[in-house]
Amino acid sequence: MLATDLVPAAMVAAAVAPALLVLWLIVAADSRPEPPKVVLIGVILGALSTAAAAVLELLLQQVLPFSSNRWVAAYETALWVASIPEETLKVGIIAAIALHSREFDEPMDGIVYGSAVGLGFAALENLLYVIGAGAGWGTIAAVRGVLSVPFHGALGAIAGSYIVRARFTGVLGAHKDDHWRRRRLFVLAWFVPVVLHSIFDAALFAARGTPAEEADKTEGMVGILLTLSVAAVVGFGAIIFAAVLARRIARRQKMWLETKRLPPVHWRDVWAECLIGIGLSFIALMLVIAGGPAMKLAGCGLMVLALGTAWHCGKSLNEAAKARHPAVAAASAAS
Repeated sequence: MLATDLVPAAMVAAAVAPALLVLWLIVAADSRPEPPKVVLIGVILGALSTAAAAVLELLLQQVLPFSSNRWVAAYETALWVASIPEETLKVGIIAAIALHSREFDEPMDGIVYGSAVGLGFAALENLLYVIGAGAGWGTIAAVRGVLSVPFHGALGAIAGSYIVRARFTGVLGAHKDDHWRRRRLFVLAWFVPVVLHSIFDAALFAARGTPAEEADKTEGMVGILLTLSVAAVVGFGAIIFAAVLARRIARRQKMWLETKRLPPVHWRDVWAECLIGIGLSFIALMLVIAGGPAMKLAGCGLMVLALGTAWHCGKSLNEAAKARHPAVAAASAAS
């Protein structure tokens, strides 16, 4: 009974944890980490885009004509049904954050916010895949956690890197007076992720659509292995490409004057606690909703722990701010 009650929480943890871990690694790599609230908004918007993309994909599957050839249909589906709707929504969110958020004020912010949107999308998509996998959810969670989740984060980072090149002149070769170049960079922010995503999904769709009688033959097995190899090469290649872009942007990012933000060390600690609290709250909700009496009680305990983590984050920031600004501490003591 106990093991059965733990399954929903384990599924949520396995689906969401990889995205939270990758997000923390990206935030920690930034020399001036962003405020958790703003990046979490990007994560939430990315997750909401998953639902919007699902609706669009269902409509497109009913409207668009597809080839009778299995291989051609796989690439058509990957391009028109999966990559274009999903990447258009994600890039639109990243561009909106870049153009309207006051916190988007440094080149590395393109990597951080782009990754946040991509990983938010990946977290919810991964959860849906894991829930729909039935008894084999563990394998699906492991495979997608290693490749698909970082891949979506990488696509967001790639889009963010092109957007930041267009916004911040002088970064990665963007020229201030070349307006056409800036427009091309905005187009590339959409085009490059769409191409990579299309090839990745097409390979997976082709492998998944192999008939059972063909898969049992040597030729069929070879074809499946080749298509899966293509997906792996494109997936890990995109992750490496995003890492290279992030490193180049970080290396060229100018030194900013000291602002009112807290030093990076405080934000890294707070970010770790924030993401742990988010993970605990996800698990707590699943235990409260789907668990037995004992698991519901455990879920309430985890929710209290998550709220305590959030309270500790705020307390840590306030104490750090007072220590850094004596005037603030004196005013607080006087009041």
